[in-house]
Amino acid sequence: MKYFAWGISLLVGLMSLGQEMLWFRIVSFNLGGAPYAFAIVLVFFLLGIAFGAQRGKIICKYSSNLLLTGGRVLIFAGALDILIPFIIQNINQPDNISFRLAIFCILILLVAALKAILFPIVHHLGTNIANGNVGASVSKVYFFNIIGSTLGSLLIGGVFLDYVSISSMFIFIGIVCVLLGILMIIKKSAVSVIAVAVLGSFCFCFVDKHTDYIFRNTFKKNISINSYIENRYGVIHIVNDDNDGRKNIVLGNHMYDGIINMDPNNDINDLNRLYLLAAAHPNPKTALVIGMSAGAWTRTLSSFPSLETIDAIEINKGYLDIIKQYPTVSPLLDDPKINIYIDDGRRWLKRNSDKKYDLIIMNTTYHWRSGITNLLSQEMMKILQHSLNPNGILAFNSTRSLDTLKTAQSVFKHAYWGPMGFIYASDSMMKIDENVAKARLDKLVLDSRPLFNEESKQLENGAYKKTLEAKLLSLNEVEKLYNLGRETEVITDNNMITEYKYGIFTTKEK
Repeated sequence: MKYFAWGISLLVGLMSLGQEMLWFRIVSFNLGGAPYAFAIVLVFFLLGIAFGAQRGKIICKYSSNLLLTGGRVLIFAGALDILIPFIIQNINQPDNISFRLAIFCILILLVAALKAILFPIVHHLGTNIANGNVGASVSKVYFFNIIGSTLGSLLIGGVFLDYVSISSMFIFIGIVCVLLGILMIIKKSAVSVIAVAVLGSFCFCFVDKHTDYIFRNTFKKNISINSYIENRYGVIHIVNDDNDGRKNIVLGNHMYDGIINMDPNNDINDLNRLYLLAAAHPNPKTALVIGMSAGAWTRTLSSFPSLETIDAIEINKGYLDIIKQYPTVSPLLDDPKINIYIDDGRRWLKRNSDKKYDLIIMNTTYHWRSGITNLLSQEMMKILQHSLNPNGILAFNSTRSLDTLKTAQSVFKHAYWGPMGFIYASDSMMKIDENVAKARLDKLVLDSRPLFNEESKQLENGAYKKTLEAKLLSLNEVEKLYNLGRETEVITDNNMITEYKYGIFTTKEK
């Protein structure tokens, strides 16, 4: 019996902590990656564990057949797990995040509580009271639960989600719970264990591993989905917005991540911010892109005639599959001067500190999202400065956070606020001469054709004129323009001010 109890303890811990990872991804997706998403999940998960353990204690006190009772609890828990993707699919109302969040919290509490009920039960089943080894028996059951909990986070969050969608993972966990519950009820034997293992393997092989029930109804009616990819790094959607006619909008974990577009006459993704680098730097030879996404910026960067090498870093390998699907950007996969690395940008820079670049581009996500300090902090700015050549330029998206400009200014000799809050930082002064800029823009060539023809140069809202009309403002000028009502501050790895102190609820956009 003790080995059976150890096995149940391990598997319940694995499934429980694995589900916590799944819930974190769901809540984070719905909150746009807000840093407090994990706190919400953790609070209700711990409340569920506490409530479930208390109920399990009462069951152990009054139940005469713990195997039968525990089996029934597991079957009920498994049935709920299987239903969760369908429940979420039916409550996905884009305009009612509060309602969805409330349902999520209730479900998190329930699934955690149901599995926590088993914790006191397996301790009773696996404890050897007769021989007086209570302490040793309890510690062994607890040990296997800890092993399972650790494996749940690592295997489900770090491995399985590369091959199984979140929706399917809930279904598989539910099936395992049901089978384990049946095994507890029919009593353990070699035949029953083998039968359950075979049935579980059958389910894993024949159940769809890539169902997207949870994210299927996420968008408003006028949003159509072109492509969908899900892996352990997150969820990628390519959508069309029928409201304003925009196509191939890239969404990473439900947040805007760019548009697959390189048409200078229809510069809906404001690539003029990239062209400004061609106007500002006389002869860049090497460039680094941190956060390649769907590749529009990297592909456009290849039009700079003097560039010999472009290194592009992307943490989510799913974007490579997206790029393959769209002819507009797919040529960058075969471009000999473009090197793509699947890695974390900051980690890659530390590992390749000997490499130097004339241009570094980070089209950074929103400054209030979880983990963004990793790219915007003063410590990261120093790493980037080290990776630049003497006249090199760093360009990154502030998403209109003035603190990011203050941070860049604290490291670089010169830092400027450009179009749409894009920041340009360098240890050399940047000055855009219109005639020089025109000459450099005229040299941009993509697919053996000039990027800007005579017609595109005349368009009022085209990328050519927007680039030439761009202004670079100092921190003092931007502070007067925005009138924050407070002093701008330097972002550090320790203070994480854009995520917490001045996060989404204090964001002011103009």
